[in-house]
Amino acid sequence: MKRIERTLLQRMLTGSLLVGSILASLWWGFPAFAVLFGLLAQIGLFEFYRMAVPRERRREYLASMLAGGILYLGMALSASGLVDHGWMVLMIPFCAFFLLVELYLNRDQPFAHVGLTFLGFIYIVLPFGLLSYLLFLPNGRYNPELVLGIFVFLWASDSAAYVVGRGLGRTKLFERISPNKTVEGSVGGILASLILGFWAMPVWCSSLTASQWLVVAALVSVAGVYGDLLESLLKRSFDRKDSGSLLPGHGGVLDRFDSLILSAPLVYAYLRLVHWG
Repeated sequence: MKRIERTLLQRMLTGSLLVGSILASLWWGFPAFAVLFGLLAQIGLFEFYRMAVPRERRREYLASMLAGGILYLGMALSASGLVDHGWMVLMIPFCAFFLLVELYLNRDQPFAHVGLTFLGFIYIVLPFGLLSYLLFLPNGRYNPELVLGIFVFLWASDSAAYVVGRGLGRTKLFERISPNKTVEGSVGGILASLILGFWAMPVWCSSLTASQWLVVAALVSVAGVYGDLLESLLKRSFDRKDSGSLLPGHGGVLDRFDSLILSAPLVYAYLRLVHWG
């Protein structure tokens, strides 16, 4: 019992610190936010390659870590307008490099290495980088409301899912992947986000209408459930309990931000394709 209480206290303290850091970075402005999430993206990449690669071969992915950092920096600078969007054409030789270098390294299963490298970029760097683009919608000026909304929905969904799941959870959602996640908890989390999206966010933030916030809340909360399940599947694939141990009570960065991995790209796609294309 004491161990459970200690873990819960750790989760609360770590969660409060993370929430405070994210809110502070949004308030301080884009440079602070970009630095914070650039650091989180690099830690997430490190956790991913550490899970996926045997200890004796991890040095081979230092170049992938560096490339991931450069990719995130490019996205941040492009989103803020400091670098022209045309820099994206550099992705062609950037990707070609990781393919061609395998001709000279003489490694077993070369395309498995290439696949892990690009999966790290797509799975971690891309979602974190897209937050920078969301910060400058719809008119190219710094606007933290959309990113704040995403995190509010994620926090509300996670908290409600935990409370409802503990109290009413009976039906397992995906027992073979995540034994503790229940249908009741997931539905409770989604409903909490929808209520916030329709009633609260239009009052706090005027960037979207009530119906638009409702769609964003639905995307974030539903995608958050599947993002959590995908990260659980990833850990099971590599026989890991947690992605890391940096965050007491939560595990690693990927454990804490798994719900963001699908949410951020879907929200960005929805807003750009449907409203501000």
